[in-house]
Amino acid sequence: MASRSSVARTSVRLVTSVVVLALGVATVASAAFLDLPQYAAGVPSVTVTPEASDQTRVCPGPAVQIDGSATADRAQGSPSLVSVGAPVLQAGADPSSTGITTSELETPDSRPGGALPTSLTATGADGTLLAGSQSVQVSENDLVGLASTECAEAAPDSWLVAGATTTGRTSFVLLSNPSDVLATVTLGIFGETGLVSAPGTSGIIVQPHSQRALSLAGFAPNLVSPVIHVTSAGGSVLASLQSSVVRLLTPGGIDVVGPTSGPALTQTISGVQVVSTSAIAERATDPASSDLPATLRVYVPGAESATLTVTLRSETLGVADATVNYSATGGIVTEFPFPSLTDDTYAVTVSSDQPIVAGARSAVVSGGVDYAWYQSSPLLAGSFVFTTAEGPNPKLQLVNTGGTDGAVTVTPNAGGAPQTLTVAAGSATGVPLSNATTYTVATSAPLTASVGYLGDGLISAFAVSPASPLASPITLYRG
Repeated sequence: MASRSSVARTSVRLVTSVVVLALGVATVASAAFLDLPQYAAGVPSVTVTPEASDQTRVCPGPAVQIDGSATADRAQGSPSLVSVGAPVLQAGADPSSTGITTSELETPDSRPGGALPTSLTATGADGTLLAGSQSVQVSENDLVGLASTECAEAAPDSWLVAGATTTGRTSFVLLSNPSDVLATVTLGIFGETGLVSAPGTSGIIVQPHSQRALSLAGFAPNLVSPVIHVTSAGGSVLASLQSSVVRLLTPGGIDVVGPTSGPALTQTISGVQVVSTSAIAERATDPASSDLPATLRVYVPGAESATLTVTLRSETLGVADATVNYSATGGIVTEFPFPSLTDDTYAVTVSSDQPIVAGARSAVVSGGVDYAWYQSSPLLAGSFVFTTAEGPNPKLQLVNTGGTDGAVTVTPNAGGAPQTLTVAAGSATGVPLSNATTYTVATSAPLTASVGYLGDGLISAFAVSPASPLASPITLYRG
């Protein structure tokens, strides 16, 4: 049995513990109401705003033609060439006071005959927008027609949808390297039977500040519907494709096209000019002219087949949209005829359940024969700049595929009254332009845009591409 002293000691300990615990709780509770000093250990950092780099655009230069008098090796796309025609070049920027310098690119395939490809450079500044375009009108030997194209930025990855290498069809892949770094290029060539396996399509060297022109027939002869995937390592290149046609002994047009948008579920092609439909239908009964009717060319990069919904919107108010459905086999290129249409300008939207690459072609046979290729292009938002070179009846084609009307102002940079208009949701419209002029466009809704030319025996167009993103501030942290 415990003693009285032991019980007393135990009781004292219990009372003491309770008191200490109570004091501790009271202390913690009261600390919540005290204004104690605060300490934080942050990560050292600094915000750096990069200086805006110079902006560069590349213009592919004059038309090229195989030098029939040369004896150079013509295998693997290495013919000796001559330049044909003098390109009319127009460049501009916003603000209009921006200094623009031009420099010629070398052509190692030796092209006697005149002009050379050109690069445009504007000294970088936040908010500066640079644009350029060129046109070449030729009527010489087997080359007749109008070819216009945008002076665009070089890129490490691009797609070309145009041309052919069947009898009477000639195509050149133009690779322009405006950088200080050597570019090593690979061509993935696809056609109506799938991937074309050919030597020489990889390891193509494009020296700094130079352009190479490669005959597509040297890699893929007798190709009806080529689509070309151009990738480069080291320096970036602007990939373009020049195509021309001779039907029997009669020249049938020329065009130079830039890159189309990469694989996506939706592709929008603005400003497809459908003209001379009755006359073209009569001529198309001749196999030599079977490629005159307007057509849509689609490549499905994956193995899965694609289900396509194609919507054609007229720029004429009150004309109902035309919609057709197609199926495209995976891994090959397929061409689809346009449905029966009245002569007009159309926006073509292709919706697919598989990523696709697309382009369109149309022709004119009134007053001469010529044709044009049209590229899909990304949306343009806020403000953008473009230029017109020389050509008949230039027109800006705008397409609004969104759900909100777009308030648009088109302002010539050299002075003159701006044009204001509304491009309704789900519609297309055209705006007349002047030749050799730079324009700034402000839009409240994202749009797709192109510039088209149309006259007697002449047709051409090019897509307006967005400027590269401006440099943004970067936060750097100490490691």
